[in-house]
Amino acid sequence: MTSRQGLGVTGGTPYGFDVGNSERGNVLKGLDLGVEGMKVGGQRLVIVPPELAYGKKGVQEIPPNATIELDVELLSIKQSPFGSPVKIVEG
Repeated sequence: MTSRQGLGVTGGTPYGFDVGNSERGNVLKGLDLGVEGMKVGGQRLVIVPPELAYGKKGVQEIPPNATIELDVELLSIKQSPFGSPVKIVEG
């Protein structure tokens, strides 16, 4: 799935999240870890094992214990009002 094709988590728009805050449940821990060290304009294939994705429960069309592949492009880094950087990614 890709947000570029309108099939991703936000229906075709880039997906942004607070880096380092995967414990809140806003982003997969595997994606959070996978974007570490990326620079704006960088692209990366992030392979997320089940224990860093949805695990035994699965979600919607993603079956339990699925390994997820995310093709990520870092579009920009923005400062959040709370002081932590926010990476805007598309994948």
